[in-house]
Amino acid sequence: MIETDKERYLETILSLKQVQKMSLGAELEKHANERPEHPAIIDGEQIITYKQLNVLANRYANFFWEQGFKKGDVVALMMENRPEYLIAVIGLSKLGVIASLINIGVRGEVLADGINMCEARAVIIGHELLDLFSTIAERIRLKAPARLLIETEDMNLKIPDSAENLNALLKNTLDSNPVTTEQITTEDILVYLYTAGNTGWRKATAITQRRWLKMGNQYVMLAHFNQDTVQYMCLPLFYNSAFNVCFSSMIISGSTMVIKRDFSVRIFWDDIRKYHANYFVSVGEMARYIYNQPERPDDTDNPLENMICNGMWGRLIEPFRQRFGLKHVFEHYGTTEGVGTYINHEEILNMCGNLTLTGMHQGEVVRYDPITDEMVFDENGWAIKCAPGEAGILIGEINELNVFMGYLNEPEASEARLLKNVFREGDLYFNSGDLVKLHINEYISFVDRLGDTYRWKGRTVSSSQVADVINKFFGGIEDCTVYGVRIPGMEGRCGMAAVKLMEDEQLDWKKLITHINKRMPPHARPIFIRICEELDTTNDLKQLNKQLQQEGFDPAKISLLYFLDPQKDQYVPLTPEIYRLLLDEKIQL
Repeated sequence: MIETDKERYLETILSLKQVQKMSLGAELEKHANERPEHPAIIDGEQIITYKQLNVLANRYANFFWEQGFKKGDVVALMMENRPEYLIAVIGLSKLGVIASLINIGVRGEVLADGINMCEARAVIIGHELLDLFSTIAERIRLKAPARLLIETEDMNLKIPDSAENLNALLKNTLDSNPVTTEQITTEDILVYLYTAGNTGWRKATAITQRRWLKMGNQYVMLAHFNQDTVQYMCLPLFYNSAFNVCFSSMIISGSTMVIKRDFSVRIFWDDIRKYHANYFVSVGEMARYIYNQPERPDDTDNPLENMICNGMWGRLIEPFRQRFGLKHVFEHYGTTEGVGTYINHEEILNMCGNLTLTGMHQGEVVRYDPITDEMVFDENGWAIKCAPGEAGILIGEINELNVFMGYLNEPEASEARLLKNVFREGDLYFNSGDLVKLHINEYISFVDRLGDTYRWKGRTVSSSQVADVINKFFGGIEDCTVYGVRIPGMEGRCGMAAVKLMEDEQLDWKKLITHINKRMPPHARPIFIRICEELDTTNDLKQLNKQLQQEGFDPAKISLLYFLDPQKDQYVPLTPEIYRLLLDEKIQL
């Protein structure tokens, strides 16, 4: 990227300190006018240009305007990855209507609560999720007019009597730009995204137009996006990385996004070649899955040039780059509700970002006592900054550009993430709850996630929610606690449940796995379950979990230990043989 382009993006980022009329909808209308025939979205064999994308979004905007929806109203969105997902978000955003991007990776009451907490006036449901929605329909509470709108992809489908065919309603709607787009400002809320934070239960957090625009401009400026980029996007669109990184970079750069329903290592390279994709955004173990495929003579014969990752092993980066002939592979760090942007755009090995980004200081790393699980302060009550080589808590500075929006209708949880008077009177910081290591020149590397969550399969898992599901199993469980444990050679931590049984009771393992499968997604299922004689969860649960976590999953040290066999989909005794296969990375999890 030439220097004048970088200066232009930086100027835009700095301008976002002031409230102004700038938005997703306005950016799309600009591209639709300036480069109407450039591909915006590719889905299978379907190509949607920027002009077509804008027209389709306008139908959503004008339809909801006709139905009386206005700025600040909320519409929940339940849909798998496909163009209509982004079309709906864009159309609603032109009115200032907030799209609540429901996490469809959860189940049961957690899924229902996600819809209920955002106080939506309507739900847009992809026809592919009608069966899933039917499992929670009786628990859903909507504000008037409480409409259920089914996106059918223009197929002739039978839909519930209580629902409406959204495609039929959109057919005769105007497709011109609504006047409301010009009234949207950077302070307006674009979407709600969902996060477990670091304290357990899933919460909704607001993503403003400002934050979305800021991130898009930052990634385009520093992470090799341009108008010729064709990104292969297979992360769920309700993810922070998908919506705030992939989608924002696409719109800001005016480039092309290939949308996939999910990630498949089997067809990955075939797709990359088919679509001439030169950019890939990955999380967790995706890169390892790709790298572990058998080598082929044509491994370097592909169009992929750039990959940005969250949670990729540092030791894998250079071998991955060399084997597949990539120009750039780098890490970034961020959380859904977090403050600041951390991109290792200089590609320093093992780093996930820098405390300073294009001259803007993002935050600090402060000392932390792992025994007391608290920050360390000096004799005057000020936080102590870490020196290079030390690990501590990453805290983000809250200012006019980096704003913490808090959690929807959760004032106490929001307040708990704030740190006031940290280094001087009147300053304000966001507590990430993540342990990072500070290096020279202000680089940081990720160490671990603190609190009540852990990362597995590229997703944040709430240990409280997993424990709640297990505790509700009617089958002899007296108490349960859940925590994350590391498996050598695998990213993040997998779930482990320590269970105490009622006296003279035994577990029915087949019923237990059926219970778990119905109530939580695959990535949240505990990989290990250990049976404990005693389990005092009434006092210091954090200390108990730390102790259990340190004991790991060695069957030579722990009796009554069970493993979720991925082939059998059942819990089986963890034998020394299985343990050795796990250590040798011979079992695919």
